[in-house]
Amino acid sequence: MFRSYHLLPISKQESPISFEWNSKTGGVRGPSAALVIDMARKASRAGEVVGHPYPTPHIITDPLRTPSEMAVVLGNKWHLPPDLAAVYPEAEDEDTTDDGDDGTTNLRR
Repeated sequence: MFRSYHLLPISKQESPISFEWNSKTGGVRGPSAALVIDMARKASRAGEVVGHPYPTPHIITDPLRTPSEMAVVLGNKWHLPPDLAAVYPEAEDEDTTDDGDDGTTNLRR
C-alpha cells in the first residue's frame, strides 16, 4: 500500500518534497520520486549515513524497503512525519566502565 508524504525542509537550502512510498515493494512514485530513489540508492551504495544525533553513523542496506533506514536518509534534510519519526533509530548509549586496578577506563557500546 502506498502512503503519501509531503515533507517540509529543515533549512531554506532545500525545497519541500512530495511522493508516495510503498515500503513492502520499495515502490516510490510522485513528483519527488526520482530524488527519493536517487538518495536511497546512494545511501545503499555508501552503506551508511551519518544522522542524528550527529555524528552517528547508521547502517543503510535497503532504505526503499526499511522505514527506519528511509527515516535516516530523509531526516537530514526534511522534517519527518510521525510514522517515520517513530522508527528513526536511536543512538546506542555508551557506558563507561573501570576495568581494573591499573586505573584505565574503557568505553563500551
